[in-house]
Amino acid sequence: MPRTRKPRRKAAPADAFALATAGAELALASLRVVNARTPMIVQAVNDPARGNYAELTRMVSEKPLAFARGAHAAGPAWLAMAAESNRYLTQAWRAPTWGLAPALNSSLDALAFWGQMMSLGMAWQSAMLTPVHAAATANARRLGAKA
Repeated sequence: MPRTRKPRRKAAPADAFALATAGAELALASLRVVNARTPMIVQAVNDPARGNYAELTRMVSEKPLAFARGAHAAGPAWLAMAAESNRYLTQAWRAPTWGLAPALNSSLDALAFWGQMMSLGMAWQSAMLTPVHAAATANARRLGAKA
């Protein structure tokens, strides 16, 4: 019975499970791609006239493109993290107040800040991983059909 491919959940900004799943899929797809391409490299070294130069060229050109797309996609999330950090630090250095309630308020502010930073961090990681994941899994599907 042929296996049907279940669509991957797109990671929401704070969806750690979807991000971890995409990372695991990327690792497995990369392994399949390396296993498929290694014999192509060996063949091209042993017999240059029969090398698969289209695939060998693709090996080099696809990586910078995927990582550049990932960096471009992650840029807004990095800027959001910087803005949140600046907002918090500006607020944290305001004139101190006295008593127990200000200390509790500062602690709750810090807790909210770090929660927001973790969410924003997952957002940029997810954005950065998506193009790399797409390229690697597409290669694994394409090369898997040739194996």
